[in-house]
Amino acid sequence: RIGFSGTPSDLMPKELGQCEYEPGSEGEMIRTMTDPTVVSYSAISVGWNVESLLDDVIADACADKCSALIDTGALITGFTNREVAEYLLGFGKARRGAAGSRPVLPDNVDGVVFLDEDGGKKILLKQTREAAKLAD
Repeated sequence: RIGFSGTPSDLMPKELGQCEYEPGSEGEMIRTMTDPTVVSYSAISVGWNVESLLDDVIADACADKCSALIDTGALITGFTNREVAEYLLGFGKARRGAAGSRPVLPDNVDGVVFLDEDGGKKILLKQTREAAKLAD
């Protein structure tokens, strides 16, 4: 199954200006998101928890098997979106103790995009550990 709200996103740096959508974009998105040469899935292990799920995403990213996590099913609970971004990048309160030695996203990932509590589009940058606004 695939779900699509039809709500366009302007998730891009402010400097690039307003995004304009061409007719047929939504159909192209559905075609792409159902193309097995583009999209794949993997089963979640029995007894999984949020950290093990994020570790699996990190492992797939390190193996160049994925480049995005889109949690449309709200599987990642107990963390804010920023905390998920911090976890993936290897820092934040979820990385204290033994979790600090768990895997992190590969070096070629400079940041993680997320929606803040107010729905604002942000990118958490690995180098500065600061969240920058992407768009209004």
